[in-house]
Amino acid sequence: MRGTVLFATSASLFIVSTVPDHFLKDHSWDHIVKKHIPQIFLWSLGALIILKLLTAHLPIQEWIQANKVIVLFIAVLIGLIPESGPHIVFITLFAEGTLPFSILLANSIVQDGHGMLTMLAESRKNFIKIKLINLVVGLFIGGLALFSNTLI
Repeated sequence: MRGTVLFATSASLFIVSTVPDHFLKDHSWDHIVKKHIPQIFLWSLGALIILKLLTAHLPIQEWIQANKVIVLFIAVLIGLIPESGPHIVFITLFAEGTLPFSILLANSIVQDGHGMLTMLAESRKNFIKIKLINLVVGLFIGGLALFSNTLI
């Protein structure tokens, strides 16, 4: 833990001391802190509130247990979205004991987060190739884990 904190602090100090003030103000502060962090916070808060309301009032756990294969397909399809926000739903359901690990694993394999947005901007063809590979691997590993008794 100390090493991680030391590394993060050192990297932050290095960035702050070496980049131009324009970058810190316009890109880091105005763009990331003022624009993206509130959006991420509100999206996450909204998703958690909706998820809590749904799990409290609907028999989601029973439906997931009865339809694991369908949920596996839904999880990998949602994993194709090049953002990490929807992944919080699967993490929360797993943490509550509602979702099997195999489905979280499949979603995690397919999910690339925001990292694939640069690939999408550069080459749609390569973006689709990578996402299809992730989809196949996620379905295979998630399905294997789902149907084996060791990882459920």
